[in-house]
Amino acid sequence: MKYPIQDGLLIAIEGIDGAGKTSVATALAQWCGERGIACYMSKEPTGVSFGKTLRESAQSGRGTLDDELDMFILDRRDHVTRTIAPALAKNAIVILDRYYWSTAAYQGARGADIQQILARNLEFAPKPDLTIVLDVPVSIGRQRISTRGDIPNEFEDKKGLEKAREIFQQLAEADPTASRLIDATRSMREVSSDALAAFKHFAVAKIAANGKLRHGGIVTSQELNEVLEFFGQPPIQGETDLVVV
Repeated sequence: MKYPIQDGLLIAIEGIDGAGKTSVATALAQWCGERGIACYMSKEPTGVSFGKTLRESAQSGRGTLDDELDMFILDRRDHVTRTIAPALAKNAIVILDRYYWSTAAYQGARGADIQQILARNLEFAPKPDLTIVLDVPVSIGRQRISTRGDIPNEFEDKKGLEKAREIFQQLAEADPTASRLIDATRSMREVSSDALAAFKHFAVAKIAANGKLRHGGIVTSQELNEVLEFFGQPPIQGETDLVVV
């Protein structure tokens, strides 16, 4: 198994229901697996303890805003402790199907303070190296939910999804150096291709940054080209103080 990135790489796939998050996360994980790169794929809410309660509430009826937010925080704390932090400590790639931007978007749509939610999460949750937001109109998202045979749950009412989509867009626009907003109305092949390109870009950027730290700001062409080749990117010539953003 290959661990090419020191401290690992954390990628969060975000967007409203029906945007294609699970399909994209699976495509990225498959790309890593085919190349023997250590990769963990996980999902929020989790399927244990607090996350299980949240999933059940999507069908049986949501709790109060404060109770629901507290439950998401408890679930994420457990997720970070059990899965995310240990995987990153092993220098693995972690791909998340939803993370704390989803909490900000969906609880923000109910009236919670978005900045307070972000601050509360960043007290303990690692910030993603890359957040990919898959953007689709609510009508398309709901149509996809119905097409796959599911019934929209308590988190998927039209008005709430419209507001959540708006918040996702705002979060991506506010953090352009660590996020990518992708038009997910297109075919899954096109969307996954764009997501993979962003993933490769940020993976190379982190490895290059690690090299710069080790070598006083200079990355040799040989070192960087080994990374670029590994991630299917064209080589460069000469030494560089390359900053990839």
